[in-house]
Amino acid sequence: MDDSINCLDYLKSKTQVDVDSLDIRVSIELGPFVDCTSNQADAYQELLNPRHADLLKKAAALANEIKGHYHSVNFEELAMELSMLSLATSIAPKITGAILVMVNPRYSYSTPKIIDNGQRLYRLCKFLEPSFDLSRLIIKVPGTWEGLQACRKLKTFNVKTLATTVFSMEQAILAAEAGCIYISPFLNELKATFDSSYHDPSPIFEICVNAQRYYERHSYPIRVKACAAVNVEQILQLAGVHAFTAPADQLRELASMQEPTAKLAQRSLFKQESTGAKIDGHANGHTDGDNKGDSNGMTNGDANGASNGNTQGDVDGKSNRSSDETLNKRSFIDDESEFRLAFSRADDGKAQMKLTQEFLASADNLSRKALNLFSDYQIKAEALMRDNDMTKIG
Repeated sequence: MDDSINCLDYLKSKTQVDVDSLDIRVSIELGPFVDCTSNQADAYQELLNPRHADLLKKAAALANEIKGHYHSVNFEELAMELSMLSLATSIAPKITGAILVMVNPRYSYSTPKIIDNGQRLYRLCKFLEPSFDLSRLIIKVPGTWEGLQACRKLKTFNVKTLATTVFSMEQAILAAEAGCIYISPFLNELKATFDSSYHDPSPIFEICVNAQRYYERHSYPIRVKACAAVNVEQILQLAGVHAFTAPADQLRELASMQEPTAKLAQRSLFKQESTGAKIDGHANGHTDGDNKGDSNGMTNGDANGASNGNTQGDVDGKSNRSSDETLNKRSFIDDESEFRLAFSRADDGKAQMKLTQEFLASADNLSRKALNLFSDYQIKAEALMRDNDMTKIG
C-alpha cells in the first residue's frame, strides 16, 4: 500500500510552516502559511524588483513628510523601515499569523537604540495601515545581551519580540526570561545560506530540540522558530519543531516532493528527543539536487547517514548535549557577567563566533568575511532609499 505524502503537507502536519520571503507571490502560490518572516537582506532584494518602484518613491516621500517626528533616525533609515513594513503588511492578508520585521542590525549592541527602534516600527506600522492589528506584528531582535535586555523592556510596552541569530542554549534561556515569544536558532551560519561553496562544520540541530524541551519542561510561553537550513533534508529532520521558516526555493522543493510517511517520520530528530539520545545531524551540507539520501535512518549514535554534501555525523557542542543537565533550569536575566561567560564557552566558543560574525563589521572591507551580512544589507537598503529621494534628484 502506497502511503506517500507531499512533503510540504507532511511538514505542515507536524510543524508550523512560515514563509521567509517578502515576495507576496510566494505566499499566494504555496500558502497559506502562518507567519511571514523577513530581514534586511530579504527587504533589499525584494525592493530591487522594478515592480516596487512606486513603493520606493512613496516610502521616500512619506519619510520626508514625517521625519520631523522621528529625531533619533535619519531619512534613509526611516524610509527603509517604511518600505520594509509596506512589503510586510501587504502580505498580511495572505497569511494566517504574524509579520516579522527586524530592527536595524547596527544597533545589536545598544539596548536603548533597539528599544527605540522596536517602538518606532510599531508606530510606523500603525501610520501606514491604521486598521492593522498590531498583535500581528513581531519585532526581530539580535540575540545579544543588549538585544535581549531590550526585549525585556519592549515587553512592558506590549511589543512582541523574536530573538534572532540564536546559536546556544544560553541565548535561548535568556530569551525566555526576557519575554520573547519566539527564538530563531540558525541551523547554519548565515554565510552558508548566501554562499553555496561554504559549509558550516557545526550546525545546531540540538539547540532546536533542547530549547523546545527546556521551554516545555519549565513552562515558558515561548516557541522555537528554526531557520537557515541549507537544504530541505535539514528541514525535514526538524519536523516536529514548533515552527520553521523557509525561503521560496526550499518551499517549492518540498511542495514538489512525495515520500512515504513512515520514511519522513523516521528521519525526524524529534522522534528521538524523548529518549535523551545523542542527536546527530546527518544532512548539514548542501545537497546537489538530491534530498533523498540515506539520512532517513536516524538511529542513536549512528553517523552513517549518507546525505549529499558536507556530512558531519555528530553535532558535538559541549553545551548542546541532549541531557538532563542541559535541561536543568538556569537564569541569566539579571547576571550579565554570568551570561557572557557561559555564552563565550558555549560549543567551545563557536556560538559566540557565529553571532559576532553576523553583526560585527571589520574595518577591512576588502575581505568577503569582513562585512557583516545583515548590516551590509541595511546599508544597501538605505542607499536605495537615498536614490529614491525626489527632493535630492535633479
